[in-house]
Amino acid sequence: MRVRAAPHPEVPSVACDPVGATPTLVRHRGRRLPGSHVARLLAPLRSAAWAQRTARRLAACGIAAGLSLLTSPAGAQNDPPKTPWDLQLFRFEFDNDNFVGSDDAFSAGWSFQFHSRLMDQWGGGLDKLIRHVPGLGDDGTGGRIVRRAVALTQIILTPHDVSIETPQPQDVPWAGILLGSGSWSSNDNHRLGAMQISIGCMGPCSYGEEVQTYVHKDLGLGTPPEGWDNQLDTRWLWNLNYEYRHKLVNSDAARYVPGRFAMDMAAGGMAGVGSGATLARGEVQFRFGWGLPMGFTKIPDFAPLGIVSDPVYLDPMEPVRDLSRWRAYFNIVARLTWFHHVAPFEENDTVNGDVHPEISPVPGRRQALFGMHFVRVPIGFHLTYYHYFDQEEFSSDRDWANFTVEYRF
Repeated sequence: MRVRAAPHPEVPSVACDPVGATPTLVRHRGRRLPGSHVARLLAPLRSAAWAQRTARRLAACGIAAGLSLLTSPAGAQNDPPKTPWDLQLFRFEFDNDNFVGSDDAFSAGWSFQFHSRLMDQWGGGLDKLIRHVPGLGDDGTGGRIVRRAVALTQIILTPHDVSIETPQPQDVPWAGILLGSGSWSSNDNHRLGAMQISIGCMGPCSYGEEVQTYVHKDLGLGTPPEGWDNQLDTRWLWNLNYEYRHKLVNSDAARYVPGRFAMDMAAGGMAGVGSGATLARGEVQFRFGWGLPMGFTKIPDFAPLGIVSDPVYLDPMEPVRDLSRWRAYFNIVARLTWFHHVAPFEENDTVNGDVHPEISPVPGRRQALFGMHFVRVPIGFHLTYYHYFDQEEFSSDRDWANFTVEYRF
């Protein structure tokens, strides 16, 4: 028996209005149809389910394409390879408590960062002032290395149950924060100093509502948030932060290369003052692994609670070896923090005319961090888990994790 294949259905062709991009006529099976018929033919494409599936696929394809470009030689230009001293750094950090099975309190955050190349000495302009800040000198040729960085950060806070429309004064407030920051750092393999200035706002100006609604509702990646009418009102923020760390134990310099095991320990402190947060912190950091880079622990604290930095060190007087081999190393950090205030946890007005009461004590006084780092220049991946030891002052969970991808170029 001969079976004839069924003809493929003919796909309508749509002509669009050049001004409004509105379909006006369609040619379907050789006939020109009016706009009303076009709407019926395209109706299935406009369904919410189709839109959600398409958005998810586009997001996944975008991430995959970006990573493939970062790791593919085809994305490289024909220019001569840069030396390690010429490499700048782009870093994307994503913070979320979904990584640890919840979606409240510190609900989500992200940061786009750009770090300058490593410099043996500060330059002119504002650098002439920065070099006089205690701990931020460069020691001249062959001493500490110095670096600048800028970042844009968004933070989203929500109560435990985001499906409740009414105010929840006994839980974390609905709040979004958007901050721009600039930082300067100086370090070798024994000491580090860093300073940061942050400016931004809290409230509707942060677009926290729009971002979370898009991710949860439009993309279908979480419970639709219903309580943003109770978010904290607009408030402008600024902060000045300073940090200093010092090595207590160091491995031999020859062990800080891929394929060899090294470990070190450092102690340090950070203080911040401003309308965003006023705090003081002390911590102990322990690093270990194969291919451990010289320098200090990467801690992905967001402004205004921390400083954006890339605390690696290359000896200006020594050649860099095995830069293109994989490095796998880990860190453990224990720290105590004293808070005077943190903006979203103070008593604040809300956009609907209510007042959200102060949350006291501020969560995060006792923390432990565990980090995993996998780096092969030019790309690196970092995962840091934040655990809180404080007693629960509210129903929301507080633990969260940070995922970072970075690219040196």
